[in-house]
Amino acid sequence: MIGTNIAIDFGSSSTELYVQGKGVILDEPTMIAVDVETGMPIAIGNAAYTINGRTDDSIEVISPIVGGIISNYTMAEHILKYYLQKILKNSVIKPNVVISIPSGATGLERRTFLDVVTAAGAGRACLIEESLASAVGIGIKNDSLSGRLLVNMGGGSIDVSVVTMGSIAVAKSLKIGGISIDEAIMRYLKKNRDILIGPQTAERLKICLGSAVPREEELAVIASGKSCLDNMPISFEVTSTEIFDSISEQINMMIQGIKDVLEKTPPELVGDISDNGVTLTGGTSLLWGMDKLVENETGIETKIAEDAMYSTVNGAAAAINDIEYLTNNGYTFQTVREV
Repeated sequence: MIGTNIAIDFGSSSTELYVQGKGVILDEPTMIAVDVETGMPIAIGNAAYTINGRTDDSIEVISPIVGGIISNYTMAEHILKYYLQKILKNSVIKPNVVISIPSGATGLERRTFLDVVTAAGAGRACLIEESLASAVGIGIKNDSLSGRLLVNMGGGSIDVSVVTMGSIAVAKSLKIGGISIDEAIMRYLKKNRDILIGPQTAERLKICLGSAVPREEELAVIASGKSCLDNMPISFEVTSTEIFDSISEQINMMIQGIKDVLEKTPPELVGDISDNGVTLTGGTSLLWGMDKLVENETGIETKIAEDAMYSTVNGAAAAINDIEYLTNNGYTFQTVREV
C-alpha cells in the first residue's frame, strides 16, 4: 500500500503511535483542553494533562475515550488529527492506519472508531481487537492451536479473551481499569477522610501505594489536597492499607470478569490455558501483586508480559507490517468513501 503505515492504540488513559521504520514515537495522555466559550483546542496530550485540575471554568479538560469507547467524537478527532499532522507534516499522501479497539465493541462503536480515524486524516483504516493485537505483540504465533488467556488491563477497560488460531474464542470487556481505580481512591478519601484530591494525585497514590493484594509491610506517603471541612489546603498521610481498601471493589470486579470468561470457555481450551498460563498486559497489570492475585484466584500460573505497557501497539504495528496476516484473518482496510 502507498503511504506511511501507522499503528495506534487509542486508549482511555493514553494514546500510543507507531510509525513503520521509526518504532513507537508517541505515548501521551488521551486528553484535550478546550476553550469552553469557543470549543477550540488549547492543549493536547501531555500539555492538557499538565493543566488538568489547575484551570478556571473557562477551560475544560476532556478525555474523549471512556471505558475504551469513543464518547466524544469531535474531541477524539481533534486529538488524532493533531498527532497525525505532527507525524506526517506536509505529506500529500494519506497514511494507512491500524487502530486497536476493545474486543466487546458493538457495531456502532466500531463504526465510530473508523469514522474518527478517517476524518482525522487516515487514507485507509483497519480495526483490530486489543486482545489479538496484544497476542501478536507478546509473540504468540497466529497459527497456534493451543488456547491462551490474555487479560489486557488498560486505563479505561479490561479486555479478557481466549485466543486460539489467530482468533478470539471467548471474550469479555469490562469498563473498569486504571482510571476507575483512581476514582475509587478519590471517593474513599472524600468519604472517609473529608479530603478532596485531584486525578493526578490519585494516580500517584495508586502507583506508590496501590496493590492488588495486602502488602506485608505497610507503606505511607504524604500527599496534598483540600479539606472538605473548611476548603483549605491540607497535607495528610495516607497508607497502603487505606489505598488497598479503597480499590478492593474494583480489583474484585476485574477478577470476576476473568472467572466469567473461564467459565464460558470450552473444556479443551481450559486445558490449554492450564498448561500455557494466564498472560497480563496493559498498564494496570503492573499494579503491585496483580499477577499473584490472578494466580491465587484462578489456580493458573500467571505472568505479566514483557513490555506490558506497549503490547497492544506493538501487536498492531506487527499487523500493519504483515498485510498477509490481516487478509488471512479477515481484516480489511477501508477508505473514507467506503466508511
